[in-house]
Amino acid sequence: MAHIRVRPNGRIQFDLHLFGRRFREGTKMMATPKNLNQAKSTLKQMNAEIDLGTFQYRDYFPRSKKVALFESLQREKHPDRLYPFFDTYANEWFERQKAKWKSSYESTVRNTLDRYLMPKFGNTLISEITLAQVDFFREDLMAEQDQYGQRKLSNRRINGILWPLVAILSLAAEEHQFTYPLRRYKALKEERADSHPMTIVEVQKFLDTVEIEWRDYFIVRFWTGMRSCEIHGLQWEHIDFDHRLIRIRQNLVNGELGDVKTPKSRRDLRMCDTLFDVFTRLKERQRGDAKFVFTHQGKPLDTHFVSTKLWYPTLKKANLIRRRPYETRHTAAVLHIAAHENPLYISQMLGHSDTKLLFNVYAPYVANASRQDGLAFSKLMREGCMAQPA
Repeated sequence: MAHIRVRPNGRIQFDLHLFGRRFREGTKMMATPKNLNQAKSTLKQMNAEIDLGTFQYRDYFPRSKKVALFESLQREKHPDRLYPFFDTYANEWFERQKAKWKSSYESTVRNTLDRYLMPKFGNTLISEITLAQVDFFREDLMAEQDQYGQRKLSNRRINGILWPLVAILSLAAEEHQFTYPLRRYKALKEERADSHPMTIVEVQKFLDTVEIEWRDYFIVRFWTGMRSCEIHGLQWEHIDFDHRLIRIRQNLVNGELGDVKTPKSRRDLRMCDTLFDVFTRLKERQRGDAKFVFTHQGKPLDTHFVSTKLWYPTLKKANLIRRRPYETRHTAAVLHIAAHENPLYISQMLGHSDTKLLFNVYAPYVANASRQDGLAFSKLMREGCMAQPA
């Protein structure tokens, strides 16, 4: 059972007796009539759940250090021989699946389990997780806000958090023969992130502002559209000066060097004169037997370092609007289209599987980038179709 006590400092305290142990949880609420009525309402609900055997300590005191002790005592008191608890099965699932993943993705899934799914569902029997619980959990994630009062997690991120849960429950339902609870579950619709490519003038302004040491690095990004992981994993052995090729073969993610993500990402980029001059300069400045083309303090570049120490400070100094470093890739695509390069060539340069993505994402920006707005077509039609017969 649970009771309410008022501590000597005037604050309300919950006093619980569970599984033969005493649990005390203090609150920041002073013992005013209003706060006491609120505490009594909570107490009534807690005692009802204790009587029904559905009480979960973390539901009321999620940050308490006593959560682990309560859940341990709960399992000892009510062992289940038919179905495992979620955290037990989830850890087993993770060990079984991780051999299929890259280390970076393995780390992402592990973080998702530990940070989001275990705290919410860890002490629930795998067979008792319901669609309603998942829906309410998703609503909580959607309601989270950052320090600026903006939504903290995008639909895509929330779908990524819930994907392991869906996979775990699906496999558990099959192996332990219970009804799969998420049959009616639908992932959130993922809005396409807005892109903000730079104009030619903005690119030049950025390059004029950035520290001279990093100018060549950003020239390569603006000229090729390489992903951060690709340019950070670029090694000298993949720079072919004889054939003027940049061979994209590896990427660097979370400090780990691995093969590129897809077959289309494995590609050769031709060096124009500008890029050839850049790599020639970089090669001449190469120190010792460095393997990576771009380094900082003798180590491969880190994405966080580039963002916080180079990209955003330069944008601010150049008085350019704030945008992601990934916009170098969007900028390269838009400016290549504006220069009337072959769409197939641009798609291959970016590592896309086809030209569909190229036009779906970048078409709205091409008119501005190329300083064309349909007037040429209108003029053609006006002169060809609207001309009066002689």
